[in-house]
Amino acid sequence: MRKKFLLILISILIGSGLLVAAAPTKTVLARLEIRNRTDQVVKVSLNGEGKFYFLTVNPYETKIFTVERAVYSQTTFLCGSSASGVLDMTSNVRLVFPPCNRRTTNTGTPTIEKIHLSDTINTSTSRYRRYQFE
Repeated sequence: MRKKFLLILISILIGSGLLVAAAPTKTVLARLEIRNRTDQVVKVSLNGEGKFYFLTVNPYETKIFTVERAVYSQTTFLCGSSASGVLDMTSNVRLVFPPCNRRTTNTGTPTIEKIHLSDTINTSTSRYRRYQFE
């Protein structure tokens, strides 16, 4: 009887340990990847919930940043202009900046945004899921 009880207890402990290990925990930080495919430096400022980040990526480079999960007010400086709006960093996000002289569509994975500043004023905010312009 005692062996049976110990066997059941051990089985329950192992089972609960496996369930806890299988459930991913959400971290406080999110990954922001910026791919700069332009010939100019991309500058992005993020401000929100008492946090401020100023991120720069050199021409033709990719950088990965970790920021706290939040929705930030953002301003992006690129191609001789700037645009402001909101960046939702409640999940991991990849921003791709295509060459300044080429328009692009924003199709693909929802957390990959292809940002082109020269046509942001003429487009609705529904074009971008994570990166909304005002």
